[in-house]
Amino acid sequence: MMPLLGWSVFAVMSVIAVLHAYWAVGGLWPAATEADLVKTVIGITRSQTMPPGLHSMAVAVLVFAAAGFALARGAFGFDSLIFSRIPLGIIAIIMLARGIYAYLPGLFSRASEPFASLNAMFFSPAILLLGVAFACLALGPTTR
Repeated sequence: MMPLLGWSVFAVMSVIAVLHAYWAVGGLWPAATEADLVKTVIGITRSQTMPPGLHSMAVAVLVFAAAGFALARGAFGFDSLIFSRIPLGIIAIIMLARGIYAYLPGLFSRASEPFASLNAMFFSPAILLLGVAFACLALGPTTR
């Protein structure tokens, strides 16, 4: 089960990383304009422009690094407390906190549409599911 989980998390996180890299170099999908892209994928800004490309690329690198931890632990059975389980646990906490925070009063309650609806229906549930997957990878049994 751990190899399937590791590969699945790696695949999903890699797609997310590629999408952020695409936005970093000026890509607009799934929107037609930059302002629409901001409203669709960020939603919590007064700006009509995307963050600097370097910021999006940094997010892409961090997301891909998280994917690598999932692959190393789940698919290849790398089992180190310091170099595998603790980083996966930290990633799980971050993902779960982000997913839960979206449903609490605060910043996300002021998000613009269509982000607000997409976040409530798709983004946050997916982030929560990934958080649970990272927690399972961090806490799961050693498979050797």
